[in-house]
Amino acid sequence: MNADIPSSVTVVTGASGGIGRSLALALARRGEAVVLIARRKSLLDEAVDEITKAGGRALAIACDVTDREALRAAVAETEQYFGPIGRVIANAGGGKRAAGSTLNAEAIEATMRLNYMGTVHIVEAVLPYMLARGQGHLVFVSSLAALLGLPGAAGYSAAKAAVARLAESLQIDLAPQGIDVTLLYPGFVDKGNKKKRKPLSMSLSRMTDLTVRAILARRRCYIYPLSLRLALGLVRCLPAGLRIALLGRFAKKS
Repeated sequence: MNADIPSSVTVVTGASGGIGRSLALALARRGEAVVLIARRKSLLDEAVDEITKAGGRALAIACDVTDREALRAAVAETEQYFGPIGRVIANAGGGKRAAGSTLNAEAIEATMRLNYMGTVHIVEAVLPYMLARGQGHLVFVSSLAALLGLPGAAGYSAAKAAVARLAESLQIDLAPQGIDVTLLYPGFVDKGNKKKRKPLSMSLSRMTDLTVRAILARRRCYIYPLSLRLALGLVRCLPAGLRIALLGRFAKKS
């Protein structure tokens, strides 16, 4: 392990796979003690085993981010096991594509509970500790989908937009308390499926590298990759009718 940053304790939600797991491994390699939170204990244990074999420090806590009390217990366990939590990466999230014509309140509520309330729960749980110490770092993982309503993503886009507005409000409220807030808008990760590959997606390793850099720099806001950011920016500038037609054609192709 290369301890090229001051050692601290980072909690990562949604850490059983994908970008969450990759971030935990990357931060552990830099000397951080990492706590991996997700529902699938076996996958968390595999990641912890990989970290500890490489000489790092890690702890797996299986719980659902939609369970408010479980997250409070997880934060208390972390404080007791590793000491003060310096950073929380609220990464847990996801959602299934669904056409607007099949709009379902229960499905959207579930998406909101996972992406938005799951973020609220982990922040609520750790905030008293950070406020008492007068320092801390909260990282909110939103999505480029929060910047523009995308076809088949009504619930997900709305939930990630809610995460972004939460982060922006807390940036204002918590700055005087010594707590930094980073808001991330990542794009699509290339999952290796050529048939379902999303446009302008990037490899997991590249996504992880950019995300870690933004986190360690404590950037207030980071929208990436640049190519997709520019593409969405151009689409947003189009007249509404043209934008709707363009995205509708894209939805049919995908």
